Amino acid sequence: PPYNTGNQFIYNDTFSSVNDKHSSWLSFMKRRLLLAKQLLTSNGVIFIAISQDELFYLKILCDNIFGEENFVNDFMWLHGKGKKNTWSRTMEQHTLCYAKNKSELKPFQDEEISSWAKNNQDDDPRGNWFSGSISFSETRSNPNNKNFYSIFSPSKIEWKRQWLISKNEMEENLQNNLIFFGTAPKYDKVPRLKIFNNTKSFVIPKNIITNTESTRQAQNHLDDILGGKKIFDNPKPVSLIKHLIFISNLPKNALILDFFAGSGTTFESVLELNKDDGGKRKCILIQKDEKTWSIENGVKTAKKGSKIAFEKGFDSITDITEKRIKTNMQLYNSKYHIDDKIEIIELQEKN
Repeated sequence: PPYNTGNQFIYNDTFSSVNDKHSSWLSFMKRRLLLAKQLLTSNGVIFIAISQDELFYLKILCDNIFGEENFVNDFMWLHGKGKKNTWSRTMEQHTLCYAKNKSELKPFQDEEISSWAKNNQDDDPRGNWFSGSISFSETRSNPNNKNFYSIFSPSKIEWKRQWLISKNEMEENLQNNLIFFGTAPKYDKVPRLKIFNNTKSFVIPKNIITNTESTRQAQNHLDDILGGKKIFDNPKPVSLIKHLIFISNLPKNALILDFFAGSGTTFESVLELNKDDGGKRKCILIQKDEKTWSIENGVKTAKKGSKIAFEKGFDSITDITEKRIKTNMQLYNSKYHIDDKIEIIELQEKN
């Protein structure tokens, strides 16, 4: 959403009032977040990108709307050289994440290639390994979850709880000696997954994000698509949005809604992710038709912060969003033979 920094961008980023510069912005956000909560599925999540200017006010507002118990984390993106003032340089932007119902939310996960295993407790001929958690504790397990079932150790100890993988996946891992129950003869330790060096493994994601493009790289990428320099300032990197969607561990046919579409980064991120893993995710973008111009003395004049976009023929932010998604779709359909379709709908006031 708008960060309420007071800066002049192509869209309205200032909600200050004489009495309280935060109040109008919070009212603006509250209406949208209440609607967002209604739209979320029971196992859905929302990510809200924000700068320090409104971070703490937004956190309190979201705690009120979604509940403190449904706060997932603040994912901090370290980008470029940061923003400096007289006293320090701010290196991060924040992304607050909340669940509709955290008890129904699958654990987040990221991918890593393991390289740090130094032990081999059971003398596995495949070499050194380390272990990773593969279950909820008994107290946190949900008996109604589809992954709630029993497995037995070689010493016939029953472990009944909610697991992070399906029963079929568990049986395959057991057959391949990938579940560690502790050493013989007791085999009495909580079952864990064996992870060998140089294998891809799923890990709990860090809340500090560093492996994305910089703001400058994201800007250059968008400039190439739109055919001009800084038509739209400070777009988010595709790799950042891809990362947030990926670690959410949502189904590969998830529906993703971005109701501050801006330059359309979310659309390209979903296309990329579907290409990478064969997913069938769908994406809805919503963008208010904010004009790049206003009428002054009877003349159409570029708004402050919108001069380049206006001169390049973009009548509104929506035109920028539409240009990007059409360019992205044309590229992906021709280069990767992805037969996806887009539908552009304009909402009008009812008479």
